[in-house]
Amino acid sequence: MKVSFGMALGAIGAFAMQAQAASLDPTFGTGGITSTAFGNYGAAARVAIQPDGRIVVAGQTALGEFALARYTANGVLDTSFNGTGKVATAPSGSCSGQARALALQADGKIVVAGTSCPNFTSTRNFTVYRYNADGSLDASFGSSGKATVNFYAGASEAYAVAVQGTSIWVAGYAGSGFALARLTSGGTLDYSFGGGTGTVTSAVGTGSAFANSLVIQADGKPVLAGYASSGGTVFALTRYTTKGVLDTTFGTGGKVLTHVGGTSAGNAAIATSLAIQSDGNLVAAGYAKGASVDTYRFAVVRYTSAGALDSYFGSGTGKVLTAIGSGDAVGSDVAIDANGGIVVGGYSQAGIYRQLTLHRYDSFGNPDASFGPVVTAVGSANAAVQGLAMQSDGKIVVAGYGNSPAAFVVARYQ
Repeated sequence: MKVSFGMALGAIGAFAMQAQAASLDPTFGTGGITSTAFGNYGAAARVAIQPDGRIVVAGQTALGEFALARYTANGVLDTSFNGTGKVATAPSGSCSGQARALALQADGKIVVAGTSCPNFTSTRNFTVYRYNADGSLDASFGSSGKATVNFYAGASEAYAVAVQGTSIWVAGYAGSGFALARLTSGGTLDYSFGGGTGTVTSAVGTGSAFANSLVIQADGKPVLAGYASSGGTVFALTRYTTKGVLDTTFGTGGKVLTHVGGTSAGNAAIATSLAIQSDGNLVAAGYAKGASVDTYRFAVVRYTSAGALDSYFGSGTGKVLTAIGSGDAVGSDVAIDANGGIVVGGYSQAGIYRQLTLHRYDSFGNPDASFGPVVTAVGSANAAVQGLAMQSDGKIVVAGYGNSPAAFVVARYQ
């Protein structure tokens, strides 16, 4: 999409007027942060905001349970949710479960996706649970609230989930390639997708490939983002038609590979998250380093709707790399704010500890110095943002882990 010079100046001006330095919201939790223990361990993976302002967080416990917590708008556990504000669900099988993705349905039900080993085998499969608004398992979904997808291509793990109408999309990897499944609202495979199987797998790059994120375009086409091997590891995206065939109008044969930190074999880049802008452009965020750089940096790449690098972003390259602190800076989730700004959450290293880290970029990929980067220590231990969501009032809610003690950590910034 072309933008006139006048429009560009207007966009920059609007962003600059509304941007401000981010800080913890003192009306949330204790000083802007709340922690929730699940026994002796808890790690949150993703966060979502309900229309009523309540905050839902999904992750896992030390026992390999799928863990959910719901908070009121001021950061207190919501006791209307399972009586305690917390739910832990133990998948049956021979390996631990791990919840890694979260989506909210329009009817208030909560969909959580990840992995477990069903039927007491050692092979990991996509695992999806659906909960009612009160925290109970939804017996109308799958088998007593649980659906499992076996790709018959070796181990498979789900890292992303999206809800569109009555369809539930789940993405991750199977064997050594990208994997995608579409479920009906009842938790069964949708056999109108994937040539009658309800699933699709794709080889991407020259070796193993792994999808971390999933978005559904307005036209119903799903887009996956993650990484693949191709002279090091690279950002990798695929787009499919609504029938589950690679969309040949996107990139090369439905696939896009991007060297973010360079093209030599020592480079590493991993897309951890994906968002769609209002104009249809795609923003992938994660982390990358070059062969001659020892530390990871926040990485943001913007693509046109056709899968080309966006020349209006990142000084014409379509890519932005940002060092934060002197150690690793790893981006884990991304969201687009009301001004078109791109907010990335993750962690950065401070001495021996990781810290909650946020940064924002304007619509052209320039780091917004008036916002941050914002770095927050949580005790004297590691902490990291793994999920990020925008409230309707512009406040930013992040969820992840803190190891002082090990627990869900949820923070809100204003």
